[in-house]
Amino acid sequence: MHTTSSITQYFYHYLDLPEREQDQWLKQLKINDEPGYQALRALVASSNQQDFSLSQVLATHAVTWHQATPNYTGQQIDKYQLTQEIGRGGMGVVYAAHRADNTFEQQLAIKFIQPEMSQLLGHRALFAEAQLLAKLDHPAIAKVFDGGVYNDQVYIVMERIDGLPLDQHLQQHHLSLQQRLKLFNDLCRAVEHAHHHQILHADLKPENILVTRHHQVKLIDFNLTQKLQHSHKKDENFAFKALSVEYASPEQKRGDYLTQQSDLYSLGKVLAHLLTGQAIGQELPFVIHKATADDICARYSNVGELRQDIEALLTHRPIKQKATEPFYIMRCFAKRRPMVSLLSLSLMVMGLVFTYTLLEKNRQLEQEQRVTEQMLLQLTQLMYHTQNGQAETLSVQGMLDITRRQLLTNPEIPHHIKQKLLTALMTPTPDKQKLTLNCRTVNCSS
Repeated sequence: MHTTSSITQYFYHYLDLPEREQDQWLKQLKINDEPGYQALRALVASSNQQDFSLSQVLATHAVTWHQATPNYTGQQIDKYQLTQEIGRGGMGVVYAAHRADNTFEQQLAIKFIQPEMSQLLGHRALFAEAQLLAKLDHPAIAKVFDGGVYNDQVYIVMERIDGLPLDQHLQQHHLSLQQRLKLFNDLCRAVEHAHHHQILHADLKPENILVTRHHQVKLIDFNLTQKLQHSHKKDENFAFKALSVEYASPEQKRGDYLTQQSDLYSLGKVLAHLLTGQAIGQELPFVIHKATADDICARYSNVGELRQDIEALLTHRPIKQKATEPFYIMRCFAKRRPMVSLLSLSLMVMGLVFTYTLLEKNRQLEQEQRVTEQMLLQLTQLMYHTQNGQAETLSVQGMLDITRRQLLTNPEIPHHIKQKLLTALMTPTPDKQKLTLNCRTVNCSS
C-alpha cells in the first residue's frame, strides 16, 4: 500500500517537470509503480480543474491515511499519557490525555495533525500557527498549552472541554431565545478576540462550538492553514481549503484570500442555525441577512458591530441600522422599561382626558354666554320697539312666547341649552293678574 506521502511526492515532482517531460515520466512510473501511477492520474485530473486546491490532495487520500495512521491509545508521548481516541476528522485525530509526571492534574486533548498536511505546509508553519493560538486567552476559546512532533506528526496539546457540540447541546436543553442569543454573543466575543490577535478561525460551524453543562461556549478547531494577513495577494503555497460548505463564505468557497469578513459570514450562518424554530421577530432576520450578504461590503464591518446589535437585542435597545425610526425606538423602550412606559402612558391618557374635558367645558360656557347675550339683545330690542310706540302694551307672557320661538328657530343654539332655557321659560303666569308693560306709564328709558 502506498502512503499519501509517497503519492504526494509523485504529484509535486510531476508538477515540477517541464510539460514536455511529464508524459514520459508518467509512462516510466506506470512501469515501475502501477498503483502509484493510477493514484497519481486521479490527482492530475483533479489538478486540471479550475477550482483545484491542495485540499483535494488530502481529500483524495483521506481514507488511506485513516487506515494507515497508528493508534496511540495507552502510549506516553513526552510528558503526556494518552488514554483514548475522542475524535477524528480531516485535519487529524484527537486523544484524551493527562500529565504523565503527575506534576499538574490537567485534563487535556492532544491533536495529531495528519502527516500529509505536515508535509505540505511544513512543521514550522504549523507550529507558527499553533503558537499564535497559544497566545489567545479567552474563556470561550479552548486553550492551547504545548506542541511537538512524534513519528513525524505534529501534535498540539489543548484544553479538554467537558461539553457537547452545539447541536447536541440544543437537543438536550430547551433554551429560550434569550439564552440562545447569549450563547451567540459569547461566541462573537471569542471570534472578536481572535481577530484582535490577527487570527481567523476559518471553519466556524456547530461541530466546532462546544457548550458545557453550565452553558459556557468553547470554540475549538481553528483552521491552522489560515492566517489573517494585511496583503491582498494570495500565497499559492497555502492554498489549502478546509471548510464546511454550509457555513463557508462565498469567497472561501472560491478559494479567495480570506479576511475577517469570512468569519463574520460564517457567524451569521451559525446564528441562523441557532435560531431555527424560534419566534425571532423582525430585527433578527435583518441582522442575519446583513451578516450573510454575498457582497463583503454589504456585511457588518467587523464582528464587533454584529455583537453590538446582538447585545442591543438582549437589552431591548434599538439595533444600529434602525436607530433612526421613532416608533421602533419607542417600542424598544417599552420592552426595556415596561412599568415606566405604562406609567407614562397612563399619565398621558389622563392628561389628554383632562385637557379634552376642560376644552369641552370652556366650549359649553362660551356657547351659553353667546345665548345669554342673544337673549339680552332680543329683550332689549322688544323694549325698544315698545318704547317707540310699535306696541301699546306687551305682556310678560307675550315676551316669553316670542323668546321661546326665537330659541327654537335658532340653529346655532345647542340642543341641551335649548332644553334648559325652555324649561326655565315654561314657568306659568297668573291668569287673574295680567302683567303688562306699558311704556306710556313706565319710563322705559330710565
